[in-house]
Amino acid sequence: MSKKIYSLAIAVLISLVAQAQSSYYFGSDEKFDESIPTPEEFFGFPIGSALVRYDRVVEYFRLLDKLSDRTQFKVIGYTHENREYVILHISTPENIKNLEQIRQHHVRLVDPDQPLASGYDDQKVIIQLGYNVHGGELAGTDASVLAAYYFTATKNADIVKRLSDAVILIEPALNPDGRERAAQYFNSFHSIPPVSDALDIEHTQSFTPLRGNHFYADLNRDWFALVHPESRARAAYYHQWYPNIYIDYHEMGSNSSYYFEPSPERSTWNYTVPESTYAELNVILAKYFGSELDKIGSLYFTKENYDNISPIYGSTYPDFEGGVGTTIEVGSSQGVQVESSIGIHKFAKNLRDHTRSAIGALKAGTDQKAVFLRHQQEFFKSAVAKGGKGYIVFGNSEDKGITNLFLDNLLRHKIEVHRLSKDFSQAGKQFKAGNAYVIPLGQAQWRLVNAAFDEHTEFVDSIFMDITAWSTAHGYGLPFVRTAAAGVGELVTEVPAVQKSAFNKSEYAYLIDFSDFYATKVLYELLDKGIYVKAAYKPFATETVEASIRQAATGSLLVPLVYQTVSVDSVYNTIRQAVEGTNVQVYSLKTGLSQAGIDLGSDNLIEVKKPVVATFVSTGGYGGVNWTAIGETWNLLGNHHHIPLTKIFSDYADRTPLNRYTAIILVDGTYQSFSKQFVERLRHWVSEGGVLITSQRATQWAIANGLAPHFEKSEKKEETADKKDAKAGRDEFQRLDYAKQREVNGPSRIGGVLYAADLDITNPLAYGIHSRELFTMKTGNYVLPRPTNNFASLVQLKGDKQLGGYLTKENQKRLKNATVVAYDNLGQGTVVLFSESPTYRGYWFSTSRILTNALFFGKNVSGGNRYRP
Repeated sequence: MSKKIYSLAIAVLISLVAQAQSSYYFGSDEKFDESIPTPEEFFGFPIGSALVRYDRVVEYFRLLDKLSDRTQFKVIGYTHENREYVILHISTPENIKNLEQIRQHHVRLVDPDQPLASGYDDQKVIIQLGYNVHGGELAGTDASVLAAYYFTATKNADIVKRLSDAVILIEPALNPDGRERAAQYFNSFHSIPPVSDALDIEHTQSFTPLRGNHFYADLNRDWFALVHPESRARAAYYHQWYPNIYIDYHEMGSNSSYYFEPSPERSTWNYTVPESTYAELNVILAKYFGSELDKIGSLYFTKENYDNISPIYGSTYPDFEGGVGTTIEVGSSQGVQVESSIGIHKFAKNLRDHTRSAIGALKAGTDQKAVFLRHQQEFFKSAVAKGGKGYIVFGNSEDKGITNLFLDNLLRHKIEVHRLSKDFSQAGKQFKAGNAYVIPLGQAQWRLVNAAFDEHTEFVDSIFMDITAWSTAHGYGLPFVRTAAAGVGELVTEVPAVQKSAFNKSEYAYLIDFSDFYATKVLYELLDKGIYVKAAYKPFATETVEASIRQAATGSLLVPLVYQTVSVDSVYNTIRQAVEGTNVQVYSLKTGLSQAGIDLGSDNLIEVKKPVVATFVSTGGYGGVNWTAIGETWNLLGNHHHIPLTKIFSDYADRTPLNRYTAIILVDGTYQSFSKQFVERLRHWVSEGGVLITSQRATQWAIANGLAPHFEKSEKKEETADKKDAKAGRDEFQRLDYAKQREVNGPSRIGGVLYAADLDITNPLAYGIHSRELFTMKTGNYVLPRPTNNFASLVQLKGDKQLGGYLTKENQKRLKNATVVAYDNLGQGTVVLFSESPTYRGYWFSTSRILTNALFFGKNVSGGNRYRP
């Protein structure tokens, strides 16, 4: 066969495959612009037979932008791994030409000062399709390619006409790093012919989880917290458009069909969001989704699962912004195809279902355009009225780092914030002008304001998909009050610039205030550069070179020049560099004789050693160690404080030289794979002065294995229901209907409840924190046993009532005055134990400071026979 004939045969074959693919996904009657390459032509294989690479998807979207006047491509941000985060806009050529004008016209709807429109003929409905927020939910990005091709190239007159009334925004992956990790894994183990056996390695996930981003964070729970760059980029662009419809594409178990909202009536609705969002808008979308899926014979279900109670998800955040979000879930193919209880579940089938729902979204949005647009305009007007005339005042004058982090979060949500114009106090809390802020409740973003400070405890249902307390203000640990009046100063549009610490050169010593969140970063940098640092275990007052008296609280850092191995100038310059970009304050001292308290040569000023930190991780996606918790710790130490974290596979535990590390963190997980020999080595390492930090199941494991021996053996057992019934003379056996299992057993689970707690601020683990009030998120039923050392309960819940979230009365009793953070001494070392995650979802700074303090001061926490005055 000649080369020419061979090439022609290949071209014909590709054309036939492309036609077959087009017919399967879009229907046999569809016609397309032949100048636009099909996905099969561009990627070189039939879509659905393997996973497309994310970088190639970006190339394809760029090509569509180049070839079609229906599209506009935009890079809106970058991921942790520096991948482009992109959006493809699709509409008619005329709309694309006037895209910025359309955007500006649309966002007038969210301005409550604008009059209600009499009609919306000149407006466009904004529809956003968000794919692959979870990397291992495979159908997302590939489905985005099909949707992009279809809306760009179709000649379907009805669809083209509808595009004149709409702008479609396509996000091929909300989590590009996780998506690429998943694509590499599944493509590596994909077989020809496909292997559908569910036990095949292709279907059993990776050696590390595929769901999260670079730090294994669940980005579908980061819409409100905005911890990660992907979420921040998305939020910034979201608020440029305020979509009317947001489709949040997901996957569920392989035995399931196809799910979309509405969710169960009322019990899963947020109490501040208009009921019309759920009862009207979600129902409209459902009718159009169902209609499109009926055409291809696909099964689906609604109203059975998932909830809308908080703004943390892609399917719920739009509900708080005048749009409507909907979760769409398809049963996972776990690769190209997999066996399931409903037959062979195929990747291509999932892509076709997602493509039909995208078409349904366009039809719903354009047919009901006036309904969606009027809802959005009325939504923001009602927010101002419901917010009323009150205010929230917040801020921590001693910790500008945390205050600014929270302020940044509020501004990213377009929340109106003002400076506090005059000092203010209420409920024992002091707020200083210049260091505190005021939020008017009567504003367009009232619902998000309320969510950020939420303390809601009343719910219709008792079983939820995730957390029932979602306040971010408590997570940051900031003092705040609600008030009827406050000094409202100028509007804040950006986080204030850092107030540089202007300090003179000293010939004697430097004092560093440890109150700011970023003081931890400063301390590590100084130690890493060889600067000798001490910490004050008792307070003092001393004179600066400027002849002022400076109070030094416990935890304050002292840099004496006498012990340094570098020059006076080098010490001065190193400290200046370390505090650059932070609000950490430094003071130059001239004498070692204090005005009050200990002098600078006191034994209660103890050298701080540079921490060398490790953690253990497990191989195998979802077994063993909680990789999300690993990522939270890794992100906190690395991104916030520049402290390296060594991550060691647990398989290597027996070969790990523990003496290399000063601190080991065991996050939530099961550690049964550790050998008895390793556990004994770990115990010896602690007794020789190591600091072991554990959380959640790791805490249970540590206590059970004798690494923290000074705790009561078990939680005090309450009298069983059987015994109570027997005493009352009733039958011991209580017969219940089978169908009531969920409603009887479900409520006992603690899924995410907000508690106020009391922090022992005299403990070195609390250095830098000046308020005894601390907030904790209770996310599990485990209760830390009572320590036998009365001084070892570092954080204790206040009373028996939660601040926010759902909790049964029985669980309220169990948690009454429970310890949630404690420490124990083993030989010369210390074990610090958390019953919850100290770094919950990356924004729970209220307790993360305790974790980082343990790295520096944990060895010197003493109790019992190790107490030193």
